[in-house]
Amino acid sequence: MNKQEKYSVKGFTLAEVLVTLALTSLAITFAYTTLTYVQKLFFSYKTQNRFITEYVNFKNKMQYESLNAHTLIETSENKFMVKRDSSSVELEILEKVILLKNDQQCDTFHIEAKKIKKEYELMTNPFYKNKLLNFLSFEIDYTKQKFNFYFYKNYDASIKLKLDKTE
Repeated sequence: MNKQEKYSVKGFTLAEVLVTLALTSLAITFAYTTLTYVQKLFFSYKTQNRFITEYVNFKNKMQYESLNAHTLIETSENKFMVKRDSSSVELEILEKVILLKNDQQCDTFHIEAKKIKKEYELMTNPFYKNKLLNFLSFEIDYTKQKFNFYFYKNYDASIKLKLDKTE
């Protein structure tokens, strides 16, 4: 063995180092791009989940009110009073949110109602004429999907007679 072979240091050539750096940078670029895409998807799913949760909660609360309410009266433009035996709930449809208020709390639903349609019960009492609602509907747009909300209230004859006699 000669001295040169005994003390020679083995290493990488410049070409090998450059190829390794290029491959590493490509791997990091793909990983970063994938991470960014996954973060966007996660944010999209999170906002979609928030919308669906609020929409379902709103529908459930309004279904409960529909079943327990005696009357649904329009008090002003896009403001309604859902009356029950001992309490009442106010439904207010604003530009970007829907509010559901009662004595103790106010629920805010980040739902944008569009194309609001109303149908009224025919009443002889001028106080309730075009105020007692049979039907309320509106559209809700989320991304490219449309959701339709319907609220029906059927009144029996005793409630209509009682309201027609009162002022």
